[in-house]
Amino acid sequence: MIRILWTGVLAAVLAVPVLAMGRKTPKTQSGGGPMEATKNFAADVTPNEWRGSHSAETGPSARIVESGAEWDRLWRDAVNQKAPAVNFNKYFAAAVFLGAQPTGGYGVEFIEPLSNGQELVLRYRILRPKGMVTQAFTQPYAIKLYKKGGLKASLSEDKG
Repeated sequence: MIRILWTGVLAAVLAVPVLAMGRKTPKTQSGGGPMEATKNFAADVTPNEWRGSHSAETGPSARIVESGAEWDRLWRDAVNQKAPAVNFNKYFAAAVFLGAQPTGGYGVEFIEPLSNGQELVLRYRILRPKGMVTQAFTQPYAIKLYKKGGLKASLSEDKG
């Protein structure tokens, strides 16, 4: 019994440094202080994110959408669907298209944005195939809503 308790305590003590190893120092952007992760800009509506493996975009692109007209055009031209209703007085969208990929298993994941109080960097990660995947051409995309906060927004691929 004591051996089991000691093993549990030892595992808990050793886990703390391991969990901290994945943390990175915030980046610094020009014109401001260090960039800090922020959840304040996540949209408070559902759904607030759309993903798919087929779009009309044949090349990679990333863009920010700030108006209803842009939003309707994005969905019509790139996704070939009717655009969901969005209040662009409160929200804006980030859209990332990977273009044509040779197989399934590719995707886009938005991760926590960074902000220095003057700029909002919307980060995303490209997901690559692992293991067996569909042997068909795909055109993966992801679109996500964020709350407007008065900061200039930009998109950045996180390669780490």
